[in-house]
Amino acid sequence: MANSTPTTSESGGSFWGFVNKLIGLFLVLFAGFWGGAFVIGGIAASKKKHGPVEVAAPAPAAAAAAAPAAPVAAGPAQELTLKPDAVNPMAFNAKAFTVKAGQPVKLTFDNAAAVPLPHNVIVGKAGSKDALFAAAMKVATDPQGMAKGYVPEDANVLAHTKLVQPGQKETIEFVLPAAGDYPYMCTFPGHSILMNGVITAE
Repeated sequence: MANSTPTTSESGGSFWGFVNKLIGLFLVLFAGFWGGAFVIGGIAASKKKHGPVEVAAPAPAAAAAAAPAAPVAAGPAQELTLKPDAVNPMAFNAKAFTVKAGQPVKLTFDNAAAVPLPHNVIVGKAGSKDALFAAAMKVATDPQGMAKGYVPEDANVLAHTKLVQPGQKETIEFVLPAAGDYPYMCTFPGHSILMNGVITAE
C-alpha cells in the first residue's frame, strides 16, 4: 500500500506532462504556421507595393487613346428648356432629352410653377445617377447647404444652376463629351427622388 501512492502520482504526472507537451507542441506549430504566413504575406505585399510600376502605366495611355473616339459635333448649341411639372411641382416637366455628344448644350430652367418652391438643376457625368442621389442626401444635411444652393461638392457634377427661386430662371451651358446617359436632378432637400431625368447623348 505504501508503494502504491508514488506509482499513482507518477503515472498521473506523466499523463499531464504528456498533455502539456502536446499543448506546447500545438502552440509552437500554430505560432510557426501563422508567423510564417504573416512573414510571407508581408514579403508578397512588399513586392507588390514596391515592385515595378510599368504594369499600371498602360492604363492612362489606353484611356488617352480611347478619348479621341468620342464624337465631336460642330454647330450651334442645342437648346433645352426645363420647368417644374404643372401637375406635380415636385417633378420636372420633362424626364428625358436626347442631344448630340460633343455639341454644346444650353439648358434653361424656368421655375414657373403654381407652388412656389426653390429648385436647382444638377447635371451629372454619364452613369452617375446613384452617386448623385447619395451626394444630394449628403448636401441636404450640410449646415451650409442653403448657402451652397444645395449643390453637392462632388466630382460627378458636370454642370449646375444656382438655387432658382420661384418665378426666376437660369441658363447654363455645357458639353456632354461622349455618348451615354447623363442624369439631371434637383438636389434641394427631398426633391431628387421625384425631380430627376436623363439626357441621352448620342
